[in-house]
Amino acid sequence: MTRIAVIGLSDSLLELAVSLKGAGADVAGFDSHVSRYVPIPFSSSIEDAVEGADIVLVHSAPHLAHSTAEKIAPVLKAGAIYADFSAGTPDLKQRIEQTVPEGACADAALVAEVGVEASGAAALRLVSELTVLSLPAFFISDKAGDVATRQLLRNLLAKSLTGALTDTLWAAESVGMQDFAWQEIQRQFEGMTAATAQELINDAAHNFKRHQIEMQDVVEILAQSGYESTMIAPIQFTHGRIMHGKKIPHAQPPTKKS
Repeated sequence: MTRIAVIGLSDSLLELAVSLKGAGADVAGFDSHVSRYVPIPFSSSIEDAVEGADIVLVHSAPHLAHSTAEKIAPVLKAGAIYADFSAGTPDLKQRIEQTVPEGACADAALVAEVGVEASGAAALRLVSELTVLSLPAFFISDKAGDVATRQLLRNLLAKSLTGALTDTLWAAESVGMQDFAWQEIQRQFEGMTAATAQELINDAAHNFKRHQIEMQDVVEILAQSGYESTMIAPIQFTHGRIMHGKKIPHAQPPTKKS
């Protein structure tokens, strides 16, 4: 039976731990800030949880991720996998890889509706172990930090969308049309598909002059309402970069009219 220690019981990692337990693994958890009344066996200390573990799954605050690795490394079983699920930069993940025993580190993330992604020296072994336990897991590369980079790009997309939505609602509020704006946001999101993303970047790549003119009209109406947009300046900066020749990856050439 595979013995798995779970250190740092975030909601996502606790859910993963429960799935691993249900799949037949011997799972023990520890978190100094979480109640002991969790649906997996709870250890009295990090050392107790890690002792004899074949796989150690770790989630901690980014500023504690390296010190957590330093604490666990000396008690890590020979040949064990240290899978770090903490948020952080590629540099942080590489420092963790240098701290734990050679070949032990996997830079990992639990991605909603995808499963576990892993990179680093132990990534292939981690994916193999999780696959045996019937959990979806995917090998990204043997370089620690590649999964962290993928997560940072996901965060950039999510935060940019959130910022655009928030700015649009604030702008709409300034002209008394916040209810319309919310309904329009919902309508557009309901109709979006993967093809929508392709259409948007194609339009941005080939119609930036029209976009610039349209944004000037937005600037004018918001100046009249007194609202200072948080997104107009970076949008205009993006248009300027495209105008000066910055290519958008995956943008398709214009369709030729017959």
